[in-house]
Amino acid sequence: ANEWEAQQALILSISFSEALEDLENIRNLASILNVAHNYLDIYVFGDQEEYKQYAQFLSLISQHPNFESIMENTRFIDSRRLLRWTRDFGPIFGFGIEGQLATIDPVYRDMMKPLEEKALHAEEPLSPLRDLFNLHGDAMPSEVAALMQTEFNLPIDIARPPVSMDGGDFISDGQGNVFISRQTLIRNGGNRSELESIFKNYFGAKQLHILEALPGRTVPHLDMIVKFLDQETIVLPEFQAPAGKAINAYYTDLNRQARQAIDHNERYLRKLFPKHKFLKVPMPPILVKSREEIVAEARQKFVQAYALEKALVDADTINRLNDTQLIELERQVLRAVKQEMPSADFDSTAAFDAVLRHYGQLPLDAYIDHYSEPATRYRSYINSVFLHAKDGKQAFLVPRFTSSDSQESALLSKWEAEVEKAYTSAWPKANIHWINCDSMVSDFGFLHCATVTVPLLERN
Repeated sequence: ANEWEAQQALILSISFSEALEDLENIRNLASILNVAHNYLDIYVFGDQEEYKQYAQFLSLISQHPNFESIMENTRFIDSRRLLRWTRDFGPIFGFGIEGQLATIDPVYRDMMKPLEEKALHAEEPLSPLRDLFNLHGDAMPSEVAALMQTEFNLPIDIARPPVSMDGGDFISDGQGNVFISRQTLIRNGGNRSELESIFKNYFGAKQLHILEALPGRTVPHLDMIVKFLDQETIVLPEFQAPAGKAINAYYTDLNRQARQAIDHNERYLRKLFPKHKFLKVPMPPILVKSREEIVAEARQKFVQAYALEKALVDADTINRLNDTQLIELERQVLRAVKQEMPSADFDSTAAFDAVLRHYGQLPLDAYIDHYSEPATRYRSYINSVFLHAKDGKQAFLVPRFTSSDSQESALLSKWEAEVEKAYTSAWPKANIHWINCDSMVSDFGFLHCATVTVPLLERN
């Protein structure tokens, strides 16, 4: 089924306990529901055995001014303990030979977790609960199919191809061309001809195409950088260079690799589809801390290490300190350091660097040269979702990113105008709804990753 065709419903998933850990998650979901309920029915899958968290969640979203209207078109389906990345483990919808609706259910596995455990030489599994979420997510397509069958009294086939793939790395043009990233090819053993056979048999593919995903410690999904708006219109990113020089060689290389991957895909697609319409939209630079923020992080790490070594605080307590308590701990550490270094100062970069050198720590310049963040924070306007109601109403839900820096904020506003122009050039009647996705930047995904649309169905 093509994402731009008329749709019946929007599917999301939620872990109520996870959502309550950060209220931004709830605000984000409420924003999606507030827009989408005007176009489609909405099904939100979540484990209602978490009844206390479910009640608390509903109490919070009930404060939304459109709560009653939202709930008229929204059903919370008692399901399993699921993460919010519905696209990756949810069903891929298609149609069988006789035109009946079918759900395709590839094998879903969290490939990042075993890599983390190996890199950290972890003897115990990292977050066993995450394994549980992944297993439950892998079973979600059968629950969706069962719901659709009871809702519409229609037979729905479930096909389970022998392929391991996240839904965010599957793109189809509706004409038999299927696109996946090189990482999915590797994940399935690297045998392209064997993989092509699977996609032909299960997905109706005429040709399988391998593209490049974004580099770095991120989720390598093509839906961050490639989007078909119809059978002959493709949206691609125009990767923006950082405002100044990258902070070190690592980020210089990341920017270079990202540009190479994006350029490679564009060359390939333009050669493959010379008559297609290509729309370019800005892609903001990789988000990385400023030099000042990195220095502040180094200071906090030094304060915590010193406090633990001198038994000013124990390991259990230090992880529970709030901002006010951390500031007081920093003052306490500075007083102790001044007994050995009367000239010690944490406010001046040069003075703090002298403190680091005095205690045999990595100098600030070297710390910054070695610096890297645990997540490569991409921002993408292409990871949007298109809503196409049965009455013909259309809308794009597009990620919005903000910045406290006035210069970047002005750029983001300028880029939004360009993005809106691109989307409405393909679908002039579509409304553009911006959803703040700042809280999702470190989580490797945005609106397309968190949703699945159900093609239009007729009740039997």
